[in-house]
Amino acid sequence: MARRLNRPRRRCVFPIERAHQLRKRPHNEAEAVLYVLATVDTLAKDHPGHQDSPWRNEVAIHKDEQAISTLGDWYRLAPPKQKKHWVAGRSAMEVARAWLAQTPERMPPEVLATLEPHPDFGPVLSWAGEPEARLPFDAFRGEPRNSDLAIKVTDGHGDYLLAVEAKADERFGETVAKTLAVAGKQLQDHPGSNRVRRLEQLLLGLLGARNDQTSFFGDLRYQLLTACAGALCEAQRQGYARTVMLVHEFHTARTDAARHRENAEDLNRFVVALSGGTVTTMKEKHLYGPFFVPGKPLLTAKIGLYIGKVSRSLT
Repeated sequence: MARRLNRPRRRCVFPIERAHQLRKRPHNEAEAVLYVLATVDTLAKDHPGHQDSPWRNEVAIHKDEQAISTLGDWYRLAPPKQKKHWVAGRSAMEVARAWLAQTPERMPPEVLATLEPHPDFGPVLSWAGEPEARLPFDAFRGEPRNSDLAIKVTDGHGDYLLAVEAKADERFGETVAKTLAVAGKQLQDHPGSNRVRRLEQLLLGLLGARNDQTSFFGDLRYQLLTACAGALCEAQRQGYARTVMLVHEFHTARTDAARHRENAEDLNRFVVALSGGTVTTMKEKHLYGPFFVPGKPLLTAKIGLYIGKVSRSLT
């Protein structure tokens, strides 16, 4: 399809001049929400990710079959769980900025520099992503794993899944030890709870840890377990032989260097456990793997798991 550089400027769905009238006192909740969306779209026009920018090419990101081409689209169709997280300098908005500025043939340069040199990967031919993608990894009730951005990628080797975990300086969730303690208390109060069994299955399927060995992995971060499990199980559902869990980190005026270092230590600790000690320190822009996890009871297919980390400085 030919590239269209000079698209007519689209008028915002909710007129900006009307939004300004509502700035001090929205008439009702619906008008307040519309004002927020209109304002986000207006701010997005100054960013290369906006569809009116000449940087904008074909749309590669969709949610529920609806195209996402602006920050306003992203917020409307795939908002973070807590709306207070949708601010400049934090991961929810910055991962949207980074990926909206791309095309179906190109990814953020720091991502390509990590994927393409690995011998199991090649130049990206095309990609299509879904933000806040639900990637269940077990049959238990409750909220499934939500990937910040799940991407189907095609290269010369075939298709694979790229699961992006966006971070400013937010932690990778609680530790396994704390998660298990909370789950155990919940099981006492509610005998039907499956949280302990879910954690046990994660440790068994990813690390081969039996129930009496969970204490050895108490310092690992629970979110890294669920991120990898969700990516692996989605790859199995799609029939892919490869999946990548990629941490996309953002350094901004709102982030703290000490917390970045703590996250790096947590990621290293996880990869040490996953690799059986063959990888002790992760370098940025380097893809590690494939790792082949025990699998059962989470999955039955033999899928290569790759892990990488990239960062983008916005300061």
